[in-house]
Amino acid sequence: MYEPPIFLIVRRFTVGGLERVVLTLANAIAERGREVHVVVLEPVGMSAMITELHEDVRLHVLTGGQRSRLAQLRRLTRHGIVHLHLAEGVLPAVRWALRGNPAVFVSYHSDYGPVRGPAKNLLDRVITRRSHGVIAVSEAVRDFCVDQVRLPPDLVTVIENAVPEPADGGVRVDRTGALTLVALATVNPHKNYPGLIEGFALARRRGHAVRLRIIGDGPRLAEAFDTAQRLSVNGDIEWYGSLWQASVVNALLGSSDVFVSASRNEGLPMSVLEGLQHGLPMILSDIAPHREAAGEAAVYFDSEVPEQFAARVEELMERDARQRRAESARGRAARFAASAFVDRHLDLYGSFPSTTSEDSR
Repeated sequence: MYEPPIFLIVRRFTVGGLERVVLTLANAIAERGREVHVVVLEPVGMSAMITELHEDVRLHVLTGGQRSRLAQLRRLTRHGIVHLHLAEGVLPAVRWALRGNPAVFVSYHSDYGPVRGPAKNLLDRVITRRSHGVIAVSEAVRDFCVDQVRLPPDLVTVIENAVPEPADGGVRVDRTGALTLVALATVNPHKNYPGLIEGFALARRRGHAVRLRIIGDGPRLAEAFDTAQRLSVNGDIEWYGSLWQASVVNALLGSSDVFVSASRNEGLPMSVLEGLQHGLPMILSDIAPHREAAGEAAVYFDSEVPEQFAARVEELMERDARQRRAESARGRAARFAASAFVDRHLDLYGSFPSTTSEDSR
């Protein structure tokens, strides 16, 4: 039976959770023998993470002016299943270019409520409700789609993110003598790194022997660094920048003691799922997606109250407390298995069969 090719569309391919979702999905589909393409709409901000694509995934980086790139996109995808991963949720010109395509799906990777107004949601609703399916990465994101964008509830399917089991890439990182906290995220405003560092500094001032690893880069890195300098804790922070290679990231996670995040809003963060795979207890800001992902594997704090973060660090200084959370983390990791994640996507694609056939190509 003819199976149409699958096109996963991203605006840019930088280092981030959205790109990690696309990598996981594309590689697993290719490993199952399906034809799958990754299409990058804007040839800027490219990163080495794209080299982790499976050799059978077909990569297209569109070039030229906007009109030319949209024409390329339309020609390339006209007989395939299209799955948009656009972060912002909607790009009108892209959706117009795909008009008439028999199967267009849209993923929402976050609750964009804090950075959107009614006008953007209205435009999104008008365009996206014509899609064949909307995928929300968590129940919190589904609520955003239904309550704020006001998409029809039966259009939205929740498929929680997943990460592959960490493989041994031969990279080794020694453990330190101190309790090592690790944060893994692009340094964007909503990730609230200055607040995280303030809480970390307070824990240090209370006499706790802790270190912090920050894996990530982004527009607010200078602000985060300045905060560390001002609070005299820069010597207790390991800055790793925009690491992408899974073997290196896994080695850093595997040699850490506690995963931390002070983020103000999320979808279903891939970094938290990666921490669960390593059995890490967690200190997370108290937002719905964090609780949905980590459950009892984490202790929670108000992202705007550094004193609460320091108190949670103190709570997990005790080995027994960490062990209880670690056991929960290992149990929850199975919920986010990559095989089930891919199965659900392929089932959704298959529920809207393409009107094209192999002969029409």
